[in-house]
Amino acid sequence: MLIDPKQNRVITTHGFISTFRDWSADKTNYPREVCERVLAHKLPDEVEAAYLRGAYFE
Repeated sequence: MLIDPKQNRVITTHGFISTFRDWSADKTNYPREVCERVLAHKLPDEVEAAYLRGAYFE
């Protein structure tokens, strides 16, 4: 268990994920799909997942 020394609160995995997602939406121009894949979220639609096979590399 990690404790934030400034706030004396437990640091959670969900907190890191949530912070990254907020930051990527507010401060970058990456598409939503790229941000979700970085977080390894499953796509909501199995058909979309079957056809979405790109690696998002330029």
